[in-house]
Amino acid sequence: MKKIVLLLFILSQIAGAKVLTATYEVSFGIFQTMGIANARMEIKDDQTYTIHIDAKTTGIAKVLSGNRIEIYDSRGTVKNGKLIPDTYSKVRQSNSKKVTKIYTFDHTNKVVWKETIEGKERNKEVYDFYAPEDILTLFFNIGLYTQSRQDQVLHAIGGSGKDGRIDVVFPNPKALKEMKKEMETDDGDFMKVVLNDRIFSSANGELLINLSRDGLCNKAVLEDVLLFGDIVGVRVR
Repeated sequence: MKKIVLLLFILSQIAGAKVLTATYEVSFGIFQTMGIANARMEIKDDQTYTIHIDAKTTGIAKVLSGNRIEIYDSRGTVKNGKLIPDTYSKVRQSNSKKVTKIYTFDHTNKVVWKETIEGKERNKEVYDFYAPEDILTLFFNIGLYTQSRQDQVLHAIGGSGKDGRIDVVFPNPKALKEMKKEMETDDGDFMKVVLNDRIFSSANGELLINLSRDGLCNKAVLEDVLLFGDIVGVRVR
């Protein structure tokens, strides 16, 4: 995951909605807004779902990245209130290159197939590991795992490149006080999400998350990135 990584972690429990949309701005220290993301989740009457996120760089980040665009898509079914993915795809595109990766889930045999498309080249192979979710469905399903407010170890395609591991950590009282100060709010719910993978200079990819009452994230912070400070994602509508 690159500079739009934060936008993959600003989604959460569906809260019963058939269609849910949100728009986020991402800023990086002194560079102010460097990206915009639009997210949409829909559950149809036949109990199938789609999640779609399109993220694009803006301003100086757009120039430096060669007009970087990222698109994420998850499709599958809803069973007992839980999203079960059939396919998860991500597209990374700039002025010079476009790469598409499609992950297909075989839950019966606990296998994930990965197809990579770059220009005229296509390659399909069994992925390094199986995980029951992708990173989008995991964060829509997260309310099912965290009702006890106990720390959780979860696995998803899009998490750690080694095994998909993602840790969800609820802060103790002292850490919660510090997190509220960092997030500049006392409202909503707070947690830390650890990707267990290197993101910029953040060795483990640790994100501070502030969830609103409607189940979406109001703010997410990836701390101490390079020399410029924090990457911050804020919900604007």
